[in-house]
Amino acid sequence: MPDKLWIDRGKELAWVTDSVARSVIELSGKNAKNEADHICVEAMREGLNDLPYKMTVVIGEGEKDEAPMLYSGEVLGAGGEEMDLIVDPLECTSNFAKGLPDSMTVILAAERGSVIHVPGTYMEQILIPLQADPGPGIFEMERKDVLKQVSDALDVPVKDLTVIVQNRPRHENLIEDIRSAGASVALIESGSISAACDIFARSENRYHMLWGSFGAPEGLVLGFLSRANGYRFYGRIDPHNEKTEEEARELGVLGRVLRGDEWIAGSGVLVMTGLHDSTWLRGVRRSYRKDEVDHKTTTVIWSLGQKLELECFNGRFH
Repeated sequence: MPDKLWIDRGKELAWVTDSVARSVIELSGKNAKNEADHICVEAMREGLNDLPYKMTVVIGEGEKDEAPMLYSGEVLGAGGEEMDLIVDPLECTSNFAKGLPDSMTVILAAERGSVIHVPGTYMEQILIPLQADPGPGIFEMERKDVLKQVSDALDVPVKDLTVIVQNRPRHENLIEDIRSAGASVALIESGSISAACDIFARSENRYHMLWGSFGAPEGLVLGFLSRANGYRFYGRIDPHNEKTEEEARELGVLGRVLRGDEWIAGSGVLVMTGLHDSTWLRGVRRSYRKDEVDHKTTTVIWSLGQKLELECFNGRFH
C-alpha cells in the first residue's frame, strides 16, 4: 500500500487513540492501574470496531501482567481491508497511575501477515544507529565491544555515550558492564517506546542507544520505529515463565535474533496519542467552562516515509 494511504489509515486510527486518551485522563495520577487499563482497552475496542476494516490483533498488552487486554487473535472492525494490529492501550501504565511523564496510547497497523507473532512476555532488545550495526550476533558480543562499535560509527568517545536502560534488577549486570566500559546510563522506570522516540527526536543526541529486556509488544513497535527513523533494532524473545517459553517455541521465535524489518516485514502506520507529557509528545490538556471540560490531545502518526502531528479538540481534528 502506498505511504499516503497508510497515513490516511493512521488518521482514522487517530480518532480511536484520541477517544482512549479523553476517556482515561481523569484517572491520571490516581493510582488506579487496573481501572485505567480497563477503560483504555474498552475504549480502544469500541473505537476499532467502528472502523471499516477487518483488523486482527497480533498481540495486545497486558498478558504478562494479568491485566485486561485486547487478546491475540481478536478480530475487530466492521469488515473490509485486512490488517494486523499491535495495540498498547495504555503504554507506561505505572507512570500514568503515578502522574509521571511519558504515558500514551498506541496502535500499530501493518499489512496482513507481515508481523511475526510473539507471546505476551519480554524481549531482549537493542536499538542502535544504523551505521553501527554489527549484525545479528550483537547479543553474543562483549558489551564493551558493542559500545566501541557505536562509538566508532558516531565518532563519539565511549565516555560520552549514554545508553537508556530500564531500572530493574534484571539489568544490574548490563548497567554495571556499560558503566565499566566508561559509558553513561540513563535509567527509566518504564516507557521504552517513549524513550526510543526521545533518541529519534533530540538533535543534540544526548541519548545514543536503548538496551535491555522490555515487553515484547513494545519491541515490535520499536522494530517498526527503527525502520522509520534510520536506526537498527534487534530483538530476541526473553520468556518470563515456562508457559511463554513454550509459546515462543511453538511460534518458532525462541532463541531467534531478528531485525526490526524481520519482526514487521511489511508497510504500516504507527499512531500514538499522548496522555502525559514527554519531551517529544504533548499530553492531554484540559480546560474548564462551568460544568464542561474541554480536551485537547496531540497525536503523532508515523509511516515508513512520513511523520504527521495532529491536534484534536473535543474529538475534532484541526
